[in-house]
Parts: sequence; structure tokens; C-alpha cells
Amino acid sequence: MATLLQHMRPWMHRSIEKCEAKMEQMMDQKIHAINKRLDTFDLRVLERPTPTIDVTPFQTELVSLYTNVTALLAPTQTASEAIPKMEEDHVVMTALFGYAMPPPYSFYAAGKRHRSDHTSDTNEARRLKKKERQ
Repeated sequence: MATLLQHMRPWMHRSIEKCEAKMEQMMDQKIHAINKRLDTFDLRVLERPTPTIDVTPFQTELVSLYTNVTALLAPTQTASEAIPKMEEDHVVMTALFGYAMPPPYSFYAAGKRHRSDHTSDTNEARRLKKKERQ
């Protein structure tokens, strides 16, 4: 058996070396194929036209917003004038009631109906007729 192992050992070493060489060659081919695919992908990505974005409208809008914000945050400069108390009261009363004050609510007229024959025009006409008779 020892002689058989002596003959088999070189053959096994050659067989192992061939298999290792074949495996290395296959791995190199696969790595080459993957690198080739990656290169073509990179070229496709680089060849694509990039969409152009016009940022000038955004910049102008940003500037206008900035000016609006600064205007809002700026301290207001108002000239403090001494307004008389009477004028303030007049402004308040005018705002609340206007120039004509509404008539006070009459409890007597609350349940009564308005009659069309009791208008001011007819009252004046009756007075005139009464004066003519006398």
C-alpha cells in the first residue's frame, strides 16, 4: 500500500493544483465580468443628462420673504402724541353707537301692533282738517 500512496501522491498534488488554477481562472473571469458591468453602469449614469433646475425664482422668493420678515420684526417707530381724553371718549362712543343713538326700548310698545292708519302723515292731515273746520 505504501507504494500505491507514493504513486498517487504526485498525481493528487497535480490534480489539486489544476483545480486551484481552474478555480482562480473562474474567479478572475467572474470578477472581470462584474467589473465590466459596473463600468457600463457608471457610463450610463454619467451619460444621462442631468435635469437643470433654475434656482433664480427660489432666490427671488427667498429675498422677498426675508424683506417681509425683517419688516415685520423691525421695531415700529410711531410718534407718540398726547391725545386728549375727550377725543378718545368721542372715538369710543362713535365706534359703539355711531352718530345716532338708538331709541330706548319701550316696554309699553312691546306688545302693541303697528297700525298703518296711525302714521305721522295722517295725523298731520287730521290736524289740518280740524283747523279748517274751526
